[in-house]
Amino acid sequence: MKRLAIASALIASALGLAAPASAQGLPETKFNLVGSIGNLSMYTQQEVPFWTKTIREKSGGAIQVDIKPFTELGLKGGEIFRLVSAGTLPMATTVLNYNTGEMPINEAADLVGLVGSVEELRSLANVARDMLATEYETKHGVKLLGFGSYQAQVIYCRDKIGGLADLKGKKVRASGISQQAFVTWLGGSPLNIAFAEVQPALAKGVVDCAITGSLSGYKSKWHEAATHLLPMPVNFGLAATTANLAWWNKLDPRVQALIAKEVRVLEDDIFKQAATETAIGVACNTGGTCPEGAPAKMVLVPVTDADQALRKKAFAEAVLPDFAKRCGADCVTRWNATVGKAVGITAKAP
Repeated sequence: MKRLAIASALIASALGLAAPASAQGLPETKFNLVGSIGNLSMYTQQEVPFWTKTIREKSGGAIQVDIKPFTELGLKGGEIFRLVSAGTLPMATTVLNYNTGEMPINEAADLVGLVGSVEELRSLANVARDMLATEYETKHGVKLLGFGSYQAQVIYCRDKIGGLADLKGKKVRASGISQQAFVTWLGGSPLNIAFAEVQPALAKGVVDCAITGSLSGYKSKWHEAATHLLPMPVNFGLAATTANLAWWNKLDPRVQALIAKEVRVLEDDIFKQAATETAIGVACNTGGTCPEGAPAKMVLVPVTDADQALRKKAFAEAVLPDFAKRCGADCVTRWNATVGKAVGITAKAP
């Protein structure tokens, strides 16, 4: 209830849109937006300047946005899509796999083991875009505006590991159902812990290992508790910027067109940044050249052919069948016709 109250207070004045015209003829439009994780570069270097500067300039000062990250608002991440759907939040950006328990289709393009690079992820996000947009609008009253992504999701561990097989018997923070299915198949025990709570969980031994972006973990000081880093991409952390559909439909069509166009430019910039940050994060964690600060001294665990083979086997035997079971026959049909077709993989309907 406290989180809902905070979210409601956040948008209390967001729906009053009528105001004098701007220099470009657009009506003055003010709203609040919930952004992604506050200390990470997708928020600080992309979302904040885009919403507070770029959009204002592009609109001739007509569109004014107050943005705050969900990590500063008492939210954990998994509830954000639901709050946008309910109209409690007019617009927000969140990681899609935070809400896969309620919406398995959110993992369609970012299943564990499906892709090996940000470029491949972006290609599949484009393939899945219309499918997800239709799902969001017709079933949830949500408008999909654009995607984004973090770096490769890699594995941090408190104690020595030699490879992926060593997750057996360990407690592992895993976000999203497919990460949890992956860890379970490997013989580990997956735990769903909010991002902001992972570093202390590692420090206290609540978890033995945890999965997140290579630079995301560095910036959140996971290296202060974790000693070993396995840089094999698990998945990538696909994010989406969405708006409540009823709220969106009340905006002036010219405002809609400008925001929709520019969010796709923001999408381009976020994916370009994510493509370079995986290597930067690995270097920062393991004593390499680090433009983000003092390099940490984690042990870099080499990714072997055995690790890659194990990841692919986990995808085929656990991740994809589990996704198909959770998503249902109609979802599987749509996945096979889009993402599956693009990668040459067919999921079996439950």
